[in-house]
Amino acid sequence: MALVLARLKLALQIGGARASSLGIVVFVLAWALGILGGLAGGFLVAFLDSGGSPFGDLLVLLLFVAVFGGWVVLPIATPVPTSNIVDPAVLEQYPLSRVQQVTGLLLGGLVSPAAAATFLTAAGGVAATNVALVDRIVAVIAALLFSVLCVSTSSAVRALFAEALSARRGRDVAVALSTLVIVALYVLPHLLRPLLGAAEDAGAIMVTILTWTPPGAADALGYVLDSGDPVGALARLIVVIVSIVLALLLWGLALHLHVRGRTARAVASGHRRSTAELALVPLVLRGLRAGPVVAAASQHLRYYFFRAPRAAQFVVLGPVIGVMFAGAQVHTTGLAFAAAVGAVAMGASALLNLFGFDGRGVELTVQTGGSLASVLRGKLLAVSLFLVPGVALLTIGLGIATGQADQIPLALVSALAALLLSFAVGAACSAWNPYDQEAPQGDRSTLSVRMLAGFAVAFATVYGVGWVNTAITAVVPIEAVLGVALVLAAAAAVVSTRVSGTVLDRNPERLLAAFTPR
Repeated sequence: MALVLARLKLALQIGGARASSLGIVVFVLAWALGILGGLAGGFLVAFLDSGGSPFGDLLVLLLFVAVFGGWVVLPIATPVPTSNIVDPAVLEQYPLSRVQQVTGLLLGGLVSPAAAATFLTAAGGVAATNVALVDRIVAVIAALLFSVLCVSTSSAVRALFAEALSARRGRDVAVALSTLVIVALYVLPHLLRPLLGAAEDAGAIMVTILTWTPPGAADALGYVLDSGDPVGALARLIVVIVSIVLALLLWGLALHLHVRGRTARAVASGHRRSTAELALVPLVLRGLRAGPVVAAASQHLRYYFFRAPRAAQFVVLGPVIGVMFAGAQVHTTGLAFAAAVGAVAMGASALLNLFGFDGRGVELTVQTGGSLASVLRGKLLAVSLFLVPGVALLTIGLGIATGQADQIPLALVSALAALLLSFAVGAACSAWNPYDQEAPQGDRSTLSVRMLAGFAVAFATVYGVGWVNTAITAVVPIEAVLGVALVLAAAAAVVSTRVSGTVLDRNPERLLAAFTPR
């Protein structure tokens, strides 16, 4: 039965890819990139292992830890559809034991581009020079264990994270945790840089510490055994196996709780606030005239701050991602361009799928016969209420932190233009590529590619404006370039919103089909 479940998962992936020509291209391209990336990573590992130096060992260990960290962080930090999966809600329909469920999903997860890239990278030690046959066999075993460790841990985190999101308190904790993880990923390289610079002295100590972590222990099996320490190699093997078993147990526990209905939501307190505390229109919108726009904006704000865990995650992660993008650019390109890049990154996190949190509520919205263009404008209004202040704070804070306070006025104009461009792209994407954020219908790979393509268009436009400004800066002042960019971006936002609204009103069945199970 575990093999049947694994085959079912693979069949869903292949069937989703065959649903469209773009899906087939994405499927083939994903496997090609996975294999090529794995071969490149394996070559790097082989090259570093061939040197036999503590610094090379340290870099390989850090690579293993980074790959493992990516597997753990991905289900937390990317609340977007990534692939066709068999989730706990579907597993309720099958009379499978917990062992069969976990084993089947694990086998299916191991047959994926990401798992292939992980295995090929981890198995790079097989191709190292001056290595005995036994060490090459150990490298293959270690790579297999490392792949199982990554897939099982990632799946356990995904299942536990979904379980935590079933209740308000668990959602708040999960969102805060995901934010801390993203911040840690941004800060950690800066903290490791001085340590790597002093690797000649501290390399041996760091190597010893990292070899006792689960990913580091998988990498260290070969050279610990080769150094004449079979007890140490056995101990590290036990660390890897225990970590895999623990991940599988947690994964099975999360599935068990979901199937049995013992979720955090099921045992949550029955306390409810009074109707006065749950006013339909938030205070920030009460000065506007009542109508479909205000109603849609009020509903959308409820998603972000009260009802939809995924929406709240976007609100929290947006500023973090914006700071990461802007901080990486500000020292080399200046505050104005960095603020624009950060604004696009923040806008993309909340604008590319405005209908995504309505779920089956889209059916009721369409049946009312109201203007979907008004609903779209209301959603844009709701997002602007926290995006505009957020972008302004990002620009001002970054200018003060980097000693470029004199550039803040120009940077604010640049950031506003980029944000308006994001609104234009977001309105178009929301009308042409809507999908249910919680349970996407259709080919998820195609949906993701379209969403990322919209994000790429906004980024490419910002970089294009930056290139034009650099090319003509000797003739035209930057103030003029930014002024023209602001006017064009505002016009693009208005035109895109109107056209997208017209498309939605003329073809409501397109939106309805995107949220109706088939």
